[in-house]
Parts: sequence; C-alpha cells; structure tokens
Amino acid sequence: MTSDRLQAELYALTHRGNPGDLEFYTRVCDGASTVLELGCGYGRLLRVLAQRGRHVLGLDSNRELLGLAKRNLSTLPTSKQRGVELVNADMSRFEFGATGFERVLLPYNGLYCLLGRRAAFGCFRAVRAALAPNGVFAFDVWNAARFHRSSTINASADAREPIVTIEHAGRVWDVFEHSRTRRSAQRLDVRYDYLPRGGGKACQIVIPQRYYLESELRELLARAGLEIRQRWGDFSGARSSARSEHLIVVAGLKSPS
Repeated sequence: MTSDRLQAELYALTHRGNPGDLEFYTRVCDGASTVLELGCGYGRLLRVLAQRGRHVLGLDSNRELLGLAKRNLSTLPTSKQRGVELVNADMSRFEFGATGFERVLLPYNGLYCLLGRRAAFGCFRAVRAALAPNGVFAFDVWNAARFHRSSTINASADAREPIVTIEHAGRVWDVFEHSRTRRSAQRLDVRYDYLPRGGGKACQIVIPQRYYLESELRELLARAGLEIRQRWGDFSGARSSARSEHLIVVAGLKSPS
C-alpha cells in the first residue's frame, strides 16, 4: 500500500462528518435532479445523495480520496451508480461550461481548505457560474467568531491523549492532533499523527486551514454574485450566533438591484 493511499484511508476513518450533516444536505437536495459536491473526498455524502434519475458530480483535488469514493460508490445499486460522476479538479477554479446545477454543496469545513481570499473568491465565482438560475449553494464551516477573538489564538496545542483510536489494515492506530494558530493570517493548521500500537511506521497527515469570518464570507459571496438566503448555528436549524459551534449557510444568485 502506498503512503498516499494509506493517508487517504486513515483520513476517511478519522473524519466522519458532523452529527446531522448528512440529513441536512439530503433535505437541501430534496427535489433536485442535478447536484455538485465540492471537496467530495471519499464519497461520504455522495453515497447518500445518489438516487435513480439524479445526476451527482463529486469534485476533489485528491486522487487517492477519489479512488476511495469510487470504491465506496461501487457497493450501491447499479441504477444509483450510473448517475454519479467523479472529477479531479481544484474547487477554486473549476468550470463545467453551460451545465447548470440545481444544488452546489461544500460541506464539512471544505471552504477552510482555500488558504486565501483570492482562492475563496475564485470558488464562489465558479459556483456562481455553475448554478442553475434558481439554484442553491449550501456550505458549512465551524464558526470562527469566538475563536478569532481568543487572546490565546497565536499558539500551538498538542493533544496528550488520542482524539480517537481506529482499526485499519490489521492494526490499531492511536490518533493525536496538533494545531498551530496564527491570528494575523487567520490560520489554523492541524497535524494528525497516526501511531500504530505494537510498533511500526507512523503516518502523518497535515491539513492547512484558513478560517473566514462571516463578514468576509458575505463580502466575497456578494462580489461573486451570490447572497446569503438563510443561515443556522447547527444542523437542527438553531439560530446562528457568535457562540454557535457551526455556521451553516444557504445562498443563491444575487437579486438584481
């Protein structure tokens, strides 16, 4: 097994989404016949969205994760598999010509993998071009408002205990999380160390992140021709506030002024 493939498989076992997010995106896509998921990863959401008669396109820049997605989708009934397409591309600068998607999704903090305002704007502009006239763009991120105001933000933190223990490839792995934050750059870079019990080669996965404040998101969406229609603080529909754990947004094409 290659190192890249092992990393992808360990990532998939560690990052399982947020409680309620699958149900949320299922509701968002209710009645939609064309869906684009950005940062689809190993296909966690694609499996749920695949339906007979629906075209679902999953986009990701990581080939190994797309390989996992293909394997995960292969267990679905053939009628559902036919409607799912996987594309290896950069979500900050993709295009699909005249295709109009009724739903475009960017789940599970995927937006924070875009490490600069230019990349985020590029993504939003590409979403604008990909949306059908009455289409919906939905995404969720962890709410950075309270975190950004913290006086201890410019620091590093290491987990002394495993955040999770997983089984893979006949071994038990303890997973440790290390984070480094920088207020000036709005960065939260996270490293995951996978240590196999009983000895053996460890594995490391680094996930650089640039978090965005809600005011920035509104500005960048507006510049790209999009506007927020609804927002929540959790996947059950709670009102969004500075103390909310999540920021969940549903946006659409900007209304003509």
